[in-house]
Amino acid sequence: MKRTEKKDFLRKQSLRFFTAILLGFLLFSCIRDKAKENKLAEFFQKDTVTILVTDSGLGGLSIAADVARRLKEQPVFKSARVIFFNAQMDKHTGYNDMKTTRQKVQIFNNALQAMNREFHPDLLLIACNTLSVLYDQTAFSRQAAFPVKGIVQTGAELIERNLKKVAHSKVIIFATQTTVRQGKHKALLMANGIEGERIVTQACPHLAGSIERGPHSAKTVALVQQYVDSALHVLNDDHSPLFVSYNCTHYGYVDDVFRKAFEEKGRPVEAFLNPNPFMANFLFEQKARPSFKHCDLTVTVVSQPELSPNKIDNISNLIAPISAQTAEALKNYVHRPHFFEWKTIAGQR
Repeated sequence: MKRTEKKDFLRKQSLRFFTAILLGFLLFSCIRDKAKENKLAEFFQKDTVTILVTDSGLGGLSIAADVARRLKEQPVFKSARVIFFNAQMDKHTGYNDMKTTRQKVQIFNNALQAMNREFHPDLLLIACNTLSVLYDQTAFSRQAAFPVKGIVQTGAELIERNLKKVAHSKVIIFATQTTVRQGKHKALLMANGIEGERIVTQACPHLAGSIERGPHSAKTVALVQQYVDSALHVLNDDHSPLFVSYNCTHYGYVDDVFRKAFEEKGRPVEAFLNPNPFMANFLFEQKARPSFKHCDLTVTVVSQPELSPNKIDNISNLIAPISAQTAEALKNYVHRPHFFEWKTIAGQR
């Protein structure tokens, strides 16, 4: 075989190889998506369900409260257990304190397995951007027998809708370090035609914890002002129409603080986008589904770390207007200090 013929042969073989890989990936994606659809269809056929909501803190309680409120107003199930599980490791340590993504994924995988064993959920809502970006990397994600929905997709869709409505607009995505580092929001937006130059991401270390300790404390206000300053510096104020997106479930609790920070900077904002109220929409949009006269609803809050009275008061006051039942469940939360193992992975005794 001549050299040119050999090169042409190898080129064609390489092309066939990569084409086969691409087709295999597309086929796998189709099978995976179909499996997700089937799990969701099976879920909607039930009239008695357990809906599990989890977060790496208490931010996602606003979503659990929203689900509870809407189930009372629109009883699409005959009876429902809404369980919120705080998957933080302990009161001094969180996922953003872990040194590697591998540690975060392994610890969250342990938490998922424990939740599955203990609660037997029919649906899992990952009401946490940090945990949502880690989920697909867990071993549990490849074997879950029930539908799982993360909030990242909801947030990205909300941003996309608004950016496409306003020409030349930009967005600042405020999120935790892990969420920003993983870059999933930006990747989803760019895959749907949003130019990368229109997206500014701003990590907000320690803000979620500060919000739990005091939503309107001097520390929380100072952190919000600091991160708004940093984001606007990166934006290099070109006066483009601007959206602000809260991509940590805690940040919606201090919407007024963010608004005031931008107002003090004299920077107009088209809209402040909070995906939390939209995450559970899919539960109530199935028009062909039966509706019951009443939903027999229970709400339970379970936490691995002990919750201080201050945190309980702060968060319960914020969610009580949404669901008094959820606020009461927080006040009477169940403390499970050894619910899942994390210390060995984190290198602690």
